[in-house]
Amino acid sequence: MNLYLFAIKEDIRQPLNIILIILLPIPVLFIPGHPNSYPFGLSLYGMIIIFSSFLLSRPVVEDRMKGIILRIAASPISTLRYLSSHLLGYLSLLAIQISILLLGSLVIHGDAVTGRLALFSLYLTFGMMCLSLTLAWNVLFKSYNISFGLFSGLASIMCLFSGVSLPLFLLPSSLIRYIMFLPTYWLPYGLDAWINGNTPAFIQAHAILLVYACIFLLIGSKRRL
Repeated sequence: MNLYLFAIKEDIRQPLNIILIILLPIPVLFIPGHPNSYPFGLSLYGMIIIFSSFLLSRPVVEDRMKGIILRIAASPISTLRYLSSHLLGYLSLLAIQISILLLGSLVIHGDAVTGRLALFSLYLTFGMMCLSLTLAWNVLFKSYNISFGLFSGLASIMCLFSGVSLPLFLLPSSLIRYIMFLPTYWLPYGLDAWINGNTPAFIQAHAILLVYACIFLLIGSKRRL
């Protein structure tokens, strides 16, 4: 079995992860939105992606904390191959979750949600950033439980002030110039850009999320995970 399939199998053996992937996106679809925007649940789903990324990446994080990565580095399997295979596996599971959300939006909201392929790409790019963020965050800790507890608080605050758990139009304009430096800001920004037909801004959201993903990935892999 190759590392990619092993990473997926390792995650889906956990019943919590199966519930996380299949069922968790559904409730947010029933959250209504502003008349001139998508249903708010599509933005709030960003918080689910963040916590899903953290939980799905648990195996590779625990491998690092147990020192297994150091033994892998001395084997024929390179650290880069190990890391890329696992992250690709986790991203594939996120892609399934995103697909379930968008299919559910088709059933519940119909034509009120348009451009689902574009939204899929935005969510997937956001998922890349979140997986890289969790990898970088966990190099700071030797305990997964402590890491998750502190990350939960930080992620909740980031989502609150960046438009994920609170619509951007409710935030003071004076605050926008500061929260735009938060990586989570660019998901609701991209959603607003798409619904308003602002393609350059939508592409900008993709680009900035990818830049953040690369930065976090470099930090997270610098210490051999």
